[in-house]
Amino acid sequence: MLNLKYHFLLISILPFVAIHLSLFLSFQDGFLISCNPYIEGCYSISKVARQPSSIIIFKVTLSISAFLLFFIWEKIFKNDLYKNHIFLGKLGSISLIIYILALGNDGLLYEFMRKFGVFIFYMNTLYLQWIYTFAQTKLLVLSTYRVFFLKILAYLQIMIFIFSLPFFLIIKNDGYIENIIEWWVSLTITIWFFINFIYYKKNDQ
Repeated sequence: MLNLKYHFLLISILPFVAIHLSLFLSFQDGFLISCNPYIEGCYSISKVARQPSSIIIFKVTLSISAFLLFFIWEKIFKNDLYKNHIFLGKLGSISLIIYILALGNDGLLYEFMRKFGVFIFYMNTLYLQWIYTFAQTKLLVLSTYRVFFLKILAYLQIMIFIFSLPFFLIIKNDGYIENIIEWWVSLTITIWFFINFIYYKKNDQ
């Protein structure tokens, strides 16, 4: 069984590499005009990922990450009180896998997964991260730095989530803002796992 410390590492590194390597290759091969999507919101992650130079790398790398994500929640939720939450994490992983498989294809499945499948992944994963940060950590003996940085990141995620609601529910035709939100939310999700990797100690289990 994969050690939890390196489980955290792979889940943080693999999606980061998949997304940013796809971005670099799309620029390098001239499929997209160079820009900073974190600031300009010029492209969605999906658009970057489905370019001819990046789609295979993105699908393989992110599929491995989603597969690993499916199994990590049962490792980190130690108390039976939160066991039911594991299902939500697994559902988020499955939604991400279906989205990855549908990426690059035309049709209703891809459109549905692009709009709702990814949303399920984001919401379920963020929710599990928040539950772990604010509730599960109280039941574990973790380093002060680990809990501190997890809470700071979780508060940032919550602020982004609240800010994003009007753009997804009310305001239309602001795709570039939705893209910016998508890039930052994806980044914070991977950073959350990376923080757990950095400050992980064997007796945390």
